[in-house]
This record gives sequence, structure tokens and C-alpha cells, in this order.
Amino acid sequence: MRPLIRAWPDVPSLRAAALAAAVEMHVALGTHHLQLGVDREETTTEAENAIRVTASKFAAWLAGTARMHLIPGPVVDEATGETIHEGVDPMQMNTGQKFTVECDTEDAAGFDTVESIEWSIDNADVATLQVSEDTRSCTVVSGAPGSAVLTASIAALGLSATLAVDVVPAGTATIELVAGDVVDE
Repeated sequence: MRPLIRAWPDVPSLRAAALAAAVEMHVALGTHHLQLGVDREETTTEAENAIRVTASKFAAWLAGTARMHLIPGPVVDEATGETIHEGVDPMQMNTGQKFTVECDTEDAAGFDTVESIEWSIDNADVATLQVSEDTRSCTVVSGAPGSAVLTASIAALGLSATLAVDVVPAGTATIELVAGDVVDE
């Protein structure tokens, strides 16, 4: 399933408003001052970066999260942590394996947002979830052979993204066909 997308009117003015509010807040707080013996360029760069981070947070609040998608990591052996293969969609793993998936969220202008993610899997016999403390990622641990659907959602915004998860018995061989380059005979 592709990420859901919402169109927001006049995104550039939202970004400008967020930047203006961030500058105003940092000036009011007076968090960055030039002092004797401190590199002017370093202090200025630090202040600009702090303002950009604050502006991105304000923009996300003003425009809201509009897109989300899942980024699967490599499948690893549960016991050894050895990488078995890189993550793909749909995810396939053997029993005794696991993978971590991250949820990436963006506002309408494409800037990262910070939202709490709700994770679920529709078949707990096939896989269990270990959600990270910040809820931005979760580890999917294999269970019994079968198929399940992993869902990451932000219910309050009506956004969700899914990933198919297939678990096959350990020792089962699978074949992946990969097309090579075309060459003249």
C-alpha cells in the first residue's frame, strides 16, 4: 500500500510562518549569544541549525503529518544477529529470524515530522512486535509459518502504511529470479 497523501494549501507560507515563529522564539529565549573567545561562525551555525530544527517542528505542527512509509531493515538471525538478506517489500523470513522496520513521516512539504506511531500485526501467531521506546521503529520477530500484515498508523490523522510479512519454515529453499543485463549474442 502506498502512503496516503494529503494536499495542504499554500505550503510555502506555512514554512515561512514556521521559520518566523522559530526565529522569534529563539531571539526571545536568547539561547545563542556571542561571547569573547567563542568562534563567531560556530555560534552562528549552531544558532541557525537550532532555528531550522524548531522551524521544522513548527511546520509539522502547522501543516501536520501528510505522508508516511515503512523502511524495512535487513532480516537477521535471532540467535546470532547475522544478516540473512536485505529488506524488501513483501518481507520474507524463515522461522528464527527477525527484522526491524522504521516508519518515516513527512509534512506536506516533505520535511520530517515527529509523531507517535501505533504498530499492529494482524496475525500474532506469525510474528510478534517489539516497539521501540520512541515508537518510530519496531522489530518483527518470526513465529509460526504463515502470512501477516504489519500496519503502522497515526489514527488521529487517518494515516497508515502496511507491509506484508511471510514466515516460512527454516530450511525451506526459496528462489529469487533477478534479471541480468541484456547482451548481444
